[in-house]
Amino acid sequence: MTTTTPQTSAGDAAVAAYRRYIEVTDTLARSGGTDTRDLASVADGVELAASKIQAENYRGRKVKSTGTTEVRWAKVTKLGEPAAGKVTTASVQACIDTSKTDFVDAAGKSVRRPGTPTRWLDTRDLKFVDSRWKVVHGKNRAAKC
Repeated sequence: MTTTTPQTSAGDAAVAAYRRYIEVTDTLARSGGTDTRDLASVADGVELAASKIQAENYRGRKVKSTGTTEVRWAKVTKLGEPAAGKVTTASVQACIDTSKTDFVDAAGKSVRRPGTPTRWLDTRDLKFVDSRWKVVHGKNRAAKC
């Protein structure tokens, strides 16, 4: 019999929430910034504000992505200490592969600069807010992951 601890449950839930965040931001990019309806369910604070600004940028530049971002792997790198039996903060690190995506303009012409990396080491901080895990801050960098 396997015992599930608050940390194990929180870690699994944070990784699942991170993957959902990637799905939602991918949908946002494919829509050219028009599909923002699920952003508030996966992001909060600074990350939510940044995602809304990114959506405005896509709309203003009239660009959208094609394809789907792949999460090659994702893992919890840090969990907050349980308070009242609940973990409410986590950090997730993941390898993101964008090789099957592109950004195109209104005419369908690629606007991705030559040499743009397609593998990214993504680190996101999540917080348990409104009864769900949400990304609150993050950064990524090109990496061979």
